[in-house]
Amino acid sequence: MTENRKFDEGKDFTKRDDVVKGTGDAVAVFRGIQADLNFFAEKVGFEAVKVDGLLGPQSLAALQATNAAVIKANPALGGTLIEPKAVADVASYAMMARDWLEKTARAALNVGDLRRYHRGAGKEWNTKDQIAYGAGPVHEDFVKLQVALNRFAEPVGFAKLEADGFLGAKTATATKKVYDAVVAKHPMSVMTMFPVPDSKEDVAEYAMFIRDWLHKTAAKHLLGEASA
Repeated sequence: MTENRKFDEGKDFTKRDDVVKGTGDAVAVFRGIQADLNFFAEKVGFEAVKVDGLLGPQSLAALQATNAAVIKANPALGGTLIEPKAVADVASYAMMARDWLEKTARAALNVGDLRRYHRGAGKEWNTKDQIAYGAGPVHEDFVKLQVALNRFAEPVGFAKLEADGFLGAKTATATKKVYDAVVAKHPMSVMTMFPVPDSKEDVAEYAMFIRDWLHKTAAKHLLGEASA
């Protein structure tokens, strides 16, 4: 998938009333922008968005609010985002907006140390067959993610993962099981800063976010540990 390409209505997504639904590659990108926006929710002051890939008025309002906050913090950054006027604009420019959120909005608003890992040859991770693998420190982070997940194997009910840093369907399934167990106990935890994974790609891209969530949220609700 070409980075930062524009999505087209009728080809990449469909619109019904005020909700946009993606097809193909756009599905993962739409879920991704919702998760990215949630990273700004507390700082900017909007309600977290449900990460389901269905873009609606809440996703539009969240992106508009973040853009307004960036311009307020640094007026010179006005125009660095193609300002969305409608939900279809969020969908069309979702890839470019994700890049802007990561590179411009984060710096302007001084938001957090967590970051996404990027896929591709010469980047932080890639895939081969059914496995996602990381390069250098990212591989070590993948190992640590699997170790963190294994703390929940017995209470949640899944077989411990081999902590080898190679992410596959088992790691994605384990993450989803932990998420479901947390939400069952604490429904307010349904909103996350990562798409609830249904693939190894989701886990790899958001590995740092998932580890942080396991430590701060899942450990609190499932293991009775106080969050740091």
